[in-house]
Amino acid sequence: MEYEATGSLREMPRVFAGVADDVNLHNPLERMNRLSCGWLGAIFEWEGVIVADQSALHRQAWLQLAEEEDKSAPLAFMLRRAEGMKNEQVLSEVFCWTRNPMEMRRLARRKEDIFLEMQGGEVCAESLAGLEVFLKNLKRNGVPCAIGCSASANIVETTLPKLNLDEYFEAIITADDVYRGRPDPEAYLFASQQIGRVPQRCVVIGNANSCIEAAHDAGMKCIAVGTKHPMYELSAADLVVRQLNELSLINVKQLFSIEDWEQAQLEPQLEMETEAVLPSTEVATLDQDFFY
Repeated sequence: MEYEATGSLREMPRVFAGVADDVNLHNPLERMNRLSCGWLGAIFEWEGVIVADQSALHRQAWLQLAEEEDKSAPLAFMLRRAEGMKNEQVLSEVFCWTRNPMEMRRLARRKEDIFLEMQGGEVCAESLAGLEVFLKNLKRNGVPCAIGCSASANIVETTLPKLNLDEYFEAIITADDVYRGRPDPEAYLFASQQIGRVPQRCVVIGNANSCIEAAHDAGMKCIAVGTKHPMYELSAADLVVRQLNELSLINVKQLFSIEDWEQAQLEPQLEMETEAVLPSTEVATLDQDFFY
């Protein structure tokens, strides 16, 4: 028997894939921990969060590559759009230089070589202020951390041990592990799988609006660090800080509210309006005379 929906009945909430609760857990304490704000994960960007932002050097590398390959120099808005993307993605979608996979790979490697040559052969191994203290606090409280970025694996894997921070990250997702970079959330979703946390309980720490867009598209929270852009330009983030030393675990936990999440499940869904059709008796016919 089918029941018709009335105004007193509310539609059942949708079941979201990958929610924090797990009905198969027989330990009530572990299940309660999942439902609390302590069960979360952190995903860090690379440039502007772990190391200093080097977007100016990336722009110079692209301009030098264009000169070497006898290509037209990319415009300023193209270079801004290229920030945070994979090199292959920039070559094919932003600069439109080529779509040949082998040619894209060759140009991407050459760009990385130019970028390293501008820094004397290696990336500056100096972490930002407050990063190690914040990572120690997360590790002490059992919060798994990962790196999700569009930098090459060679740069991240060679620089991270020099910073003495490799022990704090359980997973490292670079441009070599994903198909698309920011603002696509692929790297963040992959990182959340590696640390064993659902996207609804992950927070991304970045320094650009593309990080905020990718995090929200993945269903994650985002904390923006004002190391590159003014803080008012990062207002779309869930929390904005000047430096990581202003951030604590309490600030991170306050971003996750079970009440807000449950309220979002019960929000009524919008229904499409249907156009009313007049009965056939009220429709005028051609043989009716409207003029007297």
